[in-house]
Amino acid sequence: MSDPLGLSIGTTNLVAVRIDNRADQPVLRRSVFTVPDGTLMSGFVERVGDDVPLVAADGSSHSADRLLVAALADLVEGSGASPSDVTLAVPAHWGPATLRTLRSALRGHPVFGAAGGTTRLVSDAKASLTALQIDLGIPTQGVVALVDFGGGATGITLADAGDAFEPIDETTRHTEFSGDLVDQALLSHVLAGLPSGGDDPTSTAAVGALSLLREECRNAKERLSTHEATDVDVQLPNHHSAVRVTRDELEALVATPLEGVLAAIDDTLQRNRIGWKDVAALIVVGGGAGMPLIRRRLAEHSGMPVFATAQPGLDAAKGAALIGAYTSAAEARTGLAPVIAADAPTGLAPVPPTETESPGTSTVGALAWSQDDAADDPVPYTGSGPYETPYDSGPMRPPPVQYVAATTGPIDEPRIWQRLPGVVMGVAAAIAVVAVGGVAIALTSATGSTGVTEAPRTAPVPPPSAPPPEPAAPEAPPPPVETVTLTNAPPPPPVTTEAPPPAPAYVPPPKPRLRDRIIERIPIINRFHEPEYTYGR
Repeated sequence: MSDPLGLSIGTTNLVAVRIDNRADQPVLRRSVFTVPDGTLMSGFVERVGDDVPLVAADGSSHSADRLLVAALADLVEGSGASPSDVTLAVPAHWGPATLRTLRSALRGHPVFGAAGGTTRLVSDAKASLTALQIDLGIPTQGVVALVDFGGGATGITLADAGDAFEPIDETTRHTEFSGDLVDQALLSHVLAGLPSGGDDPTSTAAVGALSLLREECRNAKERLSTHEATDVDVQLPNHHSAVRVTRDELEALVATPLEGVLAAIDDTLQRNRIGWKDVAALIVVGGGAGMPLIRRRLAEHSGMPVFATAQPGLDAAKGAALIGAYTSAAEARTGLAPVIAADAPTGLAPVPPTETESPGTSTVGALAWSQDDAADDPVPYTGSGPYETPYDSGPMRPPPVQYVAATTGPIDEPRIWQRLPGVVMGVAAAIAVVAVGGVAIALTSATGSTGVTEAPRTAPVPPPSAPPPEPAAPEAPPPPVETVTLTNAPPPPPVTTEAPPPAPAYVPPPKPRLRDRIIERIPIINRFHEPEYTYGR
């Protein structure tokens, strides 16, 4: 298995770092690629994900993502590393669409899309913080502020150190301060120091020479990070000289744009409601982070020390290699080991034979349990005590189940029609109580007043609780029979005459009681409880 390879993508440089015991030197190349016609293509890193292709001098079109992948493939081949395990640190501000485009281009390239190869994509901010945690021991808890001084812009990222440096917010991209702008400012400063007269250095004939001069100014800027002064070799068509440039001059050129970076950092912290006192560490990476002025101004502005390595432009690639190594180790621990056949030619020494058992032992000639044909036959239990299965004791015994009757009443609520008889009986009981009270009041307050009574109904059914009706008044007895006796004449046979019965005396019917009147006016009760009255004739 090859050592993991870490790559980083920058607007200015592409870097490759391999982590192994030999501590190989990193490989650094400019972000350029030479197309088949010999044209040197640049500027494609900022155009990845753009549908508009780049056009070469011969008129051929090239997509930015394919140019980037081709340049990375040349970098891998130049480093001598195997592309089977590659971790690529991409700019932190790239969105999902750009990453999808890059992944598609990587799969289509023979170097990165080969079978069995692995190519991971990680944020360069997270990769840089991983490298600095190993090299400088930055805090493992709290909020860390990472400022990446790149060639195309300055990136500001807030990350949570306790969550594997996951970003708290999107990376802020400040385009007013970048390595390209510093190179342009230094180029203008060198051209302003040239003697007047001669050919115009900005003419069409000097365009190629100016490109070389700008590259020389970029190299001079990098040298001024470790030296107080350096010379810039000026090679124009009609002018050749060496211009002396000092670090103070360079710092004077970038002092004003750098204040914009400090303001952008303050805005990022304020947007996330984080103060400088809540920042655990301030870290600078990228090629521009090597300038002493940047670290000094950040420390003065924040009031805290600034973490930076000796080669801040390599931090992202080194962190990508570390992440690849950690990931590969984790995948190896969780993977399954292959099973090697016993007879395979592995080159291992043969297994020594085991000791032969004596014929007197009981295991001589016994078959394994998987070879015994009678292993499945049931064998009666011959022990002395009761047989207990291994599944009926100890922690394997299932917990006892006991049914407990519900004590909270029926689960289902009765329906409305099921509760109607109970409601009717409740209403009837309430009315009976009211009727009994009314009867008691009527019996105690009646004064014999008469009134019109209603004709009673026939065959009434008395209520269970009502007293029997009062009997009717008895009829008057008939008058006695009188006997008349004649004395002068022979008495004729006596004639007995019966007097007509007197007319019955009128007895008024009893007055209906209040309870009966109430019951007659309630249909529900009257249906079941109707009194029966007996009237005299």
